[in-house]
Parts: sequence; structure tokens; C-alpha cells
Amino acid sequence: SPCMADTAGAPGPSLDVRSLLAQSAASGGRPSTQVDKEDDLTYDLGHLCASDPSPLDEAALKEDASAYLLRIARDNAQLLTNRLYGILASQPNKSAIKLPEPTTALPREKPLPKPKPLTRWEKFAAEKGIVKKKRSKMVWDETAQRWAPRFGYGKANRQEDPMASWLIPAKPGDDGSTDPFEEHATRKRDARSKQKRQEERNRLEAAHAAGLTGRRKGAAAAGNSLGGSLIAGDLTSRADKADYLKGAMRASQVSTASLGRFDRQLEKEPSKGRGVRKQYGSATVAADVHADTKRTVSVVSKIFPEDSARTKVRARAVDAGKASKVARMEEESANRKAKVAKAGSARPGKKARPAPGGGGVGKGKATFKVKSKAAAKQSSKQGKKKK
Repeated sequence: SPCMADTAGAPGPSLDVRSLLAQSAASGGRPSTQVDKEDDLTYDLGHLCASDPSPLDEAALKEDASAYLLRIARDNAQLLTNRLYGILASQPNKSAIKLPEPTTALPREKPLPKPKPLTRWEKFAAEKGIVKKKRSKMVWDETAQRWAPRFGYGKANRQEDPMASWLIPAKPGDDGSTDPFEEHATRKRDARSKQKRQEERNRLEAAHAAGLTGRRKGAAAAGNSLGGSLIAGDLTSRADKADYLKGAMRASQVSTASLGRFDRQLEKEPSKGRGVRKQYGSATVAADVHADTKRTVSVVSKIFPEDSARTKVRARAVDAGKASKVARMEEESANRKAKVAKAGSARPGKKARPAPGGGGVGKGKATFKVKSKAAAKQSSKQGKKKK
């Protein structure tokens, strides 16, 4: 410990710096990083976990359980922090602490993912023992004598180069009436459309097998609906696959907002099946009216069981024939009133045509014209007399 000495050189009282620092730390309210406890914890720094196997002090726990447990937790957390900073001190990069591998095996939060169903090619490759090998993206082009991409734009050894395929040699069996370039383009389009159909078929089969793995077995045909009660094993036979594909095709044809009415029909696509319209009973046939009354009474009796007897009485009291007759009479009366109102709103001074069978049959317009000329002559004579 350093000592203080007077000017005469006589030894003076000693000053303990460590005790002063300990008093200052105690008076400041912040605990020290040094824990007055044996470090017997079990650490798993990969999970930031520390376990304390030491038993609890029953006397301190009974005296003040909260303060005792808080002190124990604080000391253990400080020991764990000291271990982490010890790892940081041994690392060249001080910006982050690289944790070691965890030693405790924890259970999964979520269940294991279900195995992805195999496609047709994957099943075939597994049966034949074909192993996929990773190939390089660039290959050597023998024609251009350069490295070019294996696939895509500017690929190597391109067969469809217009400068290289400007001439197609004729075969001995060709008749010369067809265009070989058009035939080549048609075969290419057919191959592309066939590839797309097969890819869609494989995708539907894989999705169907994945969605129906855990469902119950049973039921009708696979084409009834895409969500039928089938399992993946039901698609082993050729007939089940054909029925399923037919059902999937019918569902996709009416999956648009217009129910497939304005969709362009693809090549070799079956025609869209027409749906069955719902049949409604007639409002004038006695049998349909009776059946509708019976259904209504049944629904009302289930909703209001205590009032079912009175409901049946009221339903029997309704006369459908009388009600339709009253409605028809009201409609006829309204039509007559509309005709009278329309005739009253006609222009004044315009005479109606005489009905057939009366005076001047078939001479309605001519009669009006003659009368108008005679009236004009008479009015002109009267005007001359007055003058």
C-alpha cells in the first residue's frame, strides 16, 4: 500500500486505496462485475444459457424470497456475461462475439415438413439409378469456336440458326407439295405444346398427391371434384388418373370470372361441359304451389315450434286461386286506367278514325279531306258576303 510521509521524513499513517475503491463502489449503488460466489454453473454459451445446480438457502428464502431470488439471478447473469466477455477478449474482431456451437439439443418449434411428392422424372430416375450431375453453364461452341452459354440467348451449338438452316435438303419420299419450313415450324409448336401439357399434368398429379396424403379413403370417382376423398394410392391405376385429369380440366375451364365463356380453347382441349340449370316450381301450377307451401310451413315450424299449429292453419287458409284472380283483376284495372290517361293526353281538335262498319268504311282519310275542303269553301263565301 502506498504511504504518506511528512516533510521531516517521519512515517505517517498509511492509506488503503483498495478499500477506498470498494467503499466508492458500494456507495455508488452499482454492483461490481466481480461476483462473490463460486462459479459452479453449467454453461451452454451457444444458447446463452447457464444453469445453477447449487441448492437454495431456505432461511434466506423464508426471510425475503423476492430479494434473495433477485440477488441469485443477478449473480448468475453476471457470471454468464463475464464468460461472454472472456470469449470477446480472445477474438481478433471486437465488434461482435462469435458464440460456440450449442451443446444442448432443443426440440423443434414446428413439426417436420412432409416429404415433397416425386415427379414422374424423379420416380423414373430413382428406378433406373440416374444421378443428376451439376453441369457447367458455359460450353464450347464448335461452329463459332468460342465459349457460349449452354442454355438461353446465344447458346452454343444452336440448331435454329437462320443462317445455318436456310436450306433443307429434300428426302426421296417428299412430293414437293408442302413447305418444309412450315412443317418444321409446326413440329416445333406441337412439341412445345405437348411439353407444356405434360408439365401441367405432372404438376396437377404432384399437387393432388400432396394435398390428399392424409385424407380418408372412400368415395366416388376422382373426376367429381378436385378435393374428393381420395389418397395418393388411388391414382395408381390408369382409369383413376384419367378420371382425375378430366375433373381437373372441367374445374379449370370454369375457374374464371366468366365461367370460361370468353376463354380461348386450346389445341386438343375437350369442349366445355354445360352446367345443369336449377329448376324452379311454377307459381300457377297447383302441385308446385302446394309443395312450396308445405316447405315454407316446415321451415317456419322448425324456427317457431310453439307456433307451428297456428302456422299450419294460416297456411291452409290461403287460397292460391283466389289470390291469383285478385292479382289479375288489379293488373287489368291498372291497364284500363293507363289507356284512359293516355287518350286524355292526346292533342285537342284531332278526330279519331271511324270504326270499321260505320259511315265511310275504308275512307277515313279521304272523308276528312273532303269535309275540310267544303268547310273552307263555305267559310270563304261567308267572308265575301260580309265584305
